[in-house]
Amino acid sequence: MTKLSAAIGRIQPSATMAMSGRVTELKAKGIDVIGLSAGEPDFDTPDFVKDAAIKAIRDGETNYTPVDGTMALKEAIVAKFARDNDLTYTPKQVSVNSGGKQSLFNALVATLDPGDEVIIPAPYWVSYPDIVNFAGGTPVTIGAGAEQNYKITPEQLEAAITPKTKWLILNSPSNPTGAAYSADELKALGAVILPHQNMMVMTDDMYEHIWYADFPFTTIAQVCPELYDRTLTVNGCSKAYAMTGWRIGYA
Repeated sequence: MTKLSAAIGRIQPSATMAMSGRVTELKAKGIDVIGLSAGEPDFDTPDFVKDAAIKAIRDGETNYTPVDGTMALKEAIVAKFARDNDLTYTPKQVSVNSGGKQSLFNALVATLDPGDEVIIPAPYWVSYPDIVNFAGGTPVTIGAGAEQNYKITPEQLEAAITPKTKWLILNSPSNPTGAAYSADELKALGAVILPHQNMMVMTDDMYEHIWYADFPFTTIAQVCPELYDRTLTVNGCSKAYAMTGWRIGYA
């Protein structure tokens, strides 16, 4: 029998994918069911995106690319951050990956040592604690229920930070709740994080354009510039452009 690694034993199959598989099975049987598991937009990839991809294939752009993304794509991502988020980056600061999940995975595996703690507000996307566990870290959850609009408070964050804290994972708008932090709320969290010099912020902004709050979207590096060098901003094409199967994420 093949002996699997200890790391494999620290992760669980995706509950999201298990639910999606069940929905597919039921639909194949002709049962009318609404799937509320995977974050799959209900519109198609825009035609201009599909046309550009077809053209690229026909033009022979089908070979190896730089492992962290082509220069043209990285420059487009730099322009996106400047245009949408008032953040200035260089292509050397950008990494393109096979979806947002790989961006998160790479960052956590690259930075966590045994005993390092990662703060995760709950409810949370199911993969966060599993990736932390796989990387050898320790997930620390902060409960934020409906009574506080599914958002953690500065006081909760301060209480959860220890000398072992390496990251706070912040997901706004949130999967699964849709909760979104305002600029003032992000500033208040940033003020808690700032004195803890060994702590970083991983902000998962994948749902940036799936936005229903009555205030503008902001991301923490935008409103807390003093945390610029300690913030990893993760985003991608999956939700905004209905490109979930294209697997394009970046950080």
